[in-house]
Amino acid sequence: MNTMNLWMQQNDQQVIYDHLLGCVQTETPQQVIERFRTLFLMGYNYPDREIQLVLDQIVASPQGQQTFKLFFNRCCHILINRWQSRPFLQAAVQDFLAMLSTPIMVPAPGLSRADAVRRLRQLVKSYIQSEYFQKLRRLIEFYCEDTLDVREVRRHTERPLVTLIRRYPYLYDHCLLSQGNTPEEKEYIRKSQQETQGLFERDISKYLTTEFRRSQGSLVQLQPNPTLLTEQELKTALRHYVGKPNGKNTFRQQALALQSRVITSNAPQNFQQDFHQYLTDIPGLDQRNSRFGQRLQQYLTTLPSLQQAPAMNEFLLVRTCCQALNYLVVEHPDRPNHAVFMDLLNTIGTTATVGLLLKIILICKKARTHLEQRLAILFNHYQSFQRQQVDWLINCLEHTNLALTLHFGTRDFSLFSSI
Repeated sequence: MNTMNLWMQQNDQQVIYDHLLGCVQTETPQQVIERFRTLFLMGYNYPDREIQLVLDQIVASPQGQQTFKLFFNRCCHILINRWQSRPFLQAAVQDFLAMLSTPIMVPAPGLSRADAVRRLRQLVKSYIQSEYFQKLRRLIEFYCEDTLDVREVRRHTERPLVTLIRRYPYLYDHCLLSQGNTPEEKEYIRKSQQETQGLFERDISKYLTTEFRRSQGSLVQLQPNPTLLTEQELKTALRHYVGKPNGKNTFRQQALALQSRVITSNAPQNFQQDFHQYLTDIPGLDQRNSRFGQRLQQYLTTLPSLQQAPAMNEFLLVRTCCQALNYLVVEHPDRPNHAVFMDLLNTIGTTATVGLLLKIILICKKARTHLEQRLAILFNHYQSFQRQQVDWLINCLEHTNLALTLHFGTRDFSLFSSI
């Protein structure tokens, strides 16, 4: 794309942006939604002929077709951001989503603009089938589902998984943000992320403090369980993540021991053996005879980075940990195969499985984002399923939220390791 064509395309797109911004500031949501439907979904009889011609130019140019998804995404966000920022207009966001989800029909053969309309509708259809639209849907659910009350959440098991997105701040960046977000939306999401994380840290701290005092014989008022786990599941998870799961060391102590061995012995082959032993040091798992241990050993021996590199370094550590997360959870959004992950959950349980993932990001903090991305892939894959159909995944997300908070939050929870 040459500079002149790029400038013309951006100029045409800006004309549409400015037009939509002007409409959403001066007209009712119903009027704007009808405008948007006429302009983009119908493709003819738009009241502003000049705007219709500008859109035709965008759709007709190869450059415009290449960038249409991002352009259309930006158009959607301009409207949503305006309505969402005003409480009395927020209901329009769901109406807008319903309009976008309406099937797009093939234009009538006799229509004078049939070719242009067909191209436009094909581009809009391609957008609806893209990850851009999926993130838009999740963002709308995020806006509309603002409750974190555990009792309220438990009452609605028939609702889709996507409506739980607000509970998991570590998924926000990967499930909600895209190139089309406005600066205001990004700021709102960042602020919400900090608030949600802060509230959860506070609630877990209160819960742990109460449990500690009760263990010392104090009569204190019970604190509510801030997770969707049962009371027993929560207590087991807390003992596992902040205690000494192998009976000798905490997770943090185990990670520091492996890191010191990496520094003193920089041979990749030695790290491979130590890494395997580190990951399979799980209560109830026979390191030598378990199917998981054997398959993990086989996988690590296939990594070219560990077999060919002359010495260990930070890049190799990050790459190995990310590849291990691919293997253990899921590799790619287009191929969301997570058979190994499901097998782990069935074999060693959710608490130990999340503990295994925690071990990886404790020895390599740069791999944390990669783990979050793996879990976001699963969340996106199952987002339309009813909550009751994906209890196992919700359990994983709750455990992960707890484990990340205990080890990466702003509060020091290591003092509770003796509970």
